[in-house]
Formats: sequence, structure tokens, C-alpha cells
Amino acid sequence: MKKADRQRLIKQLITENEIETQDDLIALLEQSGVKATQATVSRDVREMSIVKTHGSDGRVKYALFSQQQVSSSEEKLKESVKDSVTRMERVQFMVIVHTDMGAADVVTNFLDEVSYEEIAGTVAGVDTIIIIARSEDDAVAVVERFEAMID
Repeated sequence: MKKADRQRLIKQLITENEIETQDDLIALLEQSGVKATQATVSRDVREMSIVKTHGSDGRVKYALFSQQQVSSSEEKLKESVKDSVTRMERVQFMVIVHTDMGAADVVTNFLDEVSYEEIAGTVAGVDTIIIIARSEDDAVAVVERFEAMID
């Protein structure tokens, strides 16, 4: 199956089903006759701006992110930080960011897209992000940048 056809099917599956994990999505694709690896699905999810959100029952699920709502990567980051970050702590040259459950990878994806020069790398868990800054001063700048997004 061509990439465009697979992504059209993914869009349909996400719209019609409550999909909580990439494994769930891969299983639904297989039920539809499409074999796809986790790496391929992960790439599709990123390219299609699919995000994790909370369903009406409070459980995390995949949803299509509307590109019309937010145009630039930095605006997406600002919106996700404002909506999801619960607290931050700087530890020397690192910044530990706590988010709502299931939101850390979404915030981190947008943060990686923006590619601030102060940041050497990021690691995302389910509700925690570790931002590794290039220096302690850069870590302070990252915290200030995030605080400005929240206000």
C-alpha cells in the first residue's frame, strides 16, 4: 500500500475508533489488510500531526491535530506547554518538566520541532520531560521561555 493510502486509512481509523497506543493502531491496520511496522506507524503519526488527547472517559487516545488552529511549530509548542505543563524544576544544566498524564511526548515532539539552540536533547516519558541544555545559563533561559509560554 502506498504511503498516502496508508495515511488516509490511519486518519479514518483514528476518526472512527478510540485508539490509545500505536500497537492498537497497528492491529487495526492489520485488520484492514495493511501490514506496517511500528517505525512506519510512528513516522506516519508524526508526519500527520496526530497527537494524544484525553477522551470523554478521561483515557488517552490519538486524535488529529488541526493544522488550521495553530500554524507554526513554536505556536504549537506554546499551546501544548500552556495546556499540559504542571511544573518545572531546573537541576544544573537540565530542566525537568512535569506534564499532565500522557502529554510529555506531545510537548517534546513540538519542542524538538522548534529546535532551540540552547537545547542539546530531550527525553520524554509519560508525564515527565528531561531537557538537557548546553549550559546552566541555557537551562535558565529554557525555564524562562517556558514560563513566558504559560503566562
